[in-house]
Amino acid sequence: MAVMLGLGLWGLDRGTMWRDESVTYQMARRTLPQIRHALGTVDAVHGLYYLLMHPVLALWPSEVTMRLPSVLAAVAATALVAALGCRLARPRVGLWAGLLYATTPVVTHYAQEGRSYALVAASAAGATYLLVGAAGLAPEASGGGSRAGSRGVRRAASRTTGRARGWWVGRTAGPAAGRATSRAGWAGGQAGSRADRPARGPALGPGEGTALAPGPAPGAAPTPPPASGPGAASATRVRSAVRVRGDAPRLAPGPGPGPGGPEARGRAAGWRWAAYGGVVAVTALLHVFAVLMLAAHALTLLVSRAPRRVWWGWGSAAAGAVGAVVPLALVARRQSAQIAWIRHPTPGRLWAVVEEFAGPSALVLAVNLLLLAIAVIRPRRRTLTAVALPLICVPPVLLFALALHRPCFHERYLLFALAGIPLLAAAGADRLAEAVAGRPVETLAARRRAVVAAAGVVAIGCAFGWQFPLHQREREPLSRQDDLAALSAAVGRLTLPGEPVLYDPPKERRIAIAYPRPLAGLRDIALATPGPASGTLYGVDVGPTELLRRLDGARSAWLIAADEPETRGPKAPVLTGHFRLAYSLCLPGVRLERYVRVGPAH
Repeated sequence: MAVMLGLGLWGLDRGTMWRDESVTYQMARRTLPQIRHALGTVDAVHGLYYLLMHPVLALWPSEVTMRLPSVLAAVAATALVAALGCRLARPRVGLWAGLLYATTPVVTHYAQEGRSYALVAASAAGATYLLVGAAGLAPEASGGGSRAGSRGVRRAASRTTGRARGWWVGRTAGPAAGRATSRAGWAGGQAGSRADRPARGPALGPGEGTALAPGPAPGAAPTPPPASGPGAASATRVRSAVRVRGDAPRLAPGPGPGPGGPEARGRAAGWRWAAYGGVVAVTALLHVFAVLMLAAHALTLLVSRAPRRVWWGWGSAAAGAVGAVVPLALVARRQSAQIAWIRHPTPGRLWAVVEEFAGPSALVLAVNLLLLAIAVIRPRRRTLTAVALPLICVPPVLLFALALHRPCFHERYLLFALAGIPLLAAAGADRLAEAVAGRPVETLAARRRAVVAAAGVVAIGCAFGWQFPLHQREREPLSRQDDLAALSAAVGRLTLPGEPVLYDPPKERRIAIAYPRPLAGLRDIALATPGPASGTLYGVDVGPTELLRRLDGARSAWLIAADEPETRGPKAPVLTGHFRLAYSLCLPGVRLERYVRVGPAH
């Protein structure tokens, strides 16, 4: 989290916004009725994000303030990726996975952008973490713990057996003998504990192992003491490692209506699934394509052979989340013209996403792919593979298939799937460390295990240093498609106050909306209704006839046009009938042209 916070704050103020950030800036600063009015016609898919950003920018409207929520969301996503690695494998896997996630260039790219994608990634990671807990996928929750866990079970049982033996002798042979035997049993348990000290397992829960034998009822005949000898240790059966206080044992709670009974466990499971469904719904409301993670989670449960009760819980939560998102999906489908610029994808686009998420430099990409292959082919933690691999593969493939029908494939819509790559890479690195050591790392001394963890951190630091120029480039204004601050300053230097200006198409008005000061003296002569009043992003323009009437008496006019071959705005032909082109300048993304009237002005 500290590394991600440092990388997120480094160079956060680029001194400019790009076109999508300018939309966030202007939409979040509108009033709530104006935001609701606009979402009915445009950008409904980002509506929840604009509502969340509205109070943020109301406190202090600036570029840095607009990007801070994305930085904090990236920090939260890093923490959740690390927590998943710890829960599904071991702490060093979580450490490596979190560092890999934080140092990926594409993560820092969207962590420093005033859009919703970092929040979507964090929310999706939170939903995955809740899935692991609700479905009992973690090894300690499913009963399939590591060797360290079994050693901890044996250690706890040996301690309990020693205590039980001392208590029993105390009841039958007198207090002195009982105390002596209890001390001997405790010493034996401690010796067994020290023998297995390198691996600490979880304490036994109810129902695991055996329970302490109850003492005889008051007034009953004393039961003969257990036989001594080699079989004496096995004569005392222990049903659970319930802590003994004083000289009286306490029985493990059995099933029933109490706090640990099936009803309480059922209510806890219900709350977990409700939390999971709520987080999935919020994630999909932040961006509708995030609902694809439900397919990845379904495959996780399938390969994990989840029981029927888990499927019922997941199905109910997923149905509720989908039901909450369906209205947004219907509205977004009507507004699909906003992404008409996206072309039909090719198989190369899928590989480009892999390069972007696992690289992008060739060396880091090759190492990551090798570690991913090790984790998939020779998994040590099958549950981690079952969680991470579907998250990587399923959403990109489904979005690619959908884009074949309606173009909508872009890597930023899939940022939430990236969390699976560092998890698998860290698991592969852990498996590789065991192969180099020739035995499980957990059997090594504590100092050597620390050396292994530090070696992984150093390797990630080397990868970050190798890709440091890419991180530097992400902090530059040219890392985005356009530099609206530079464009506004250039137009302000070339124009004079009071001159008419036309934006062709109206979306080029974003330059004046994002940075209005250099263009404050120009007259936006084609604007009929501003964006907030019309429920649009950039306002509504007048028709050609009204535009010519407004141009009467003007000796010249400036045209800011999109520098895109497929964009043919209607204003240039209107000008060419009465004006001639006197000056043209190509700026990044736009053309700045000055037209002078041919005949006398009316």
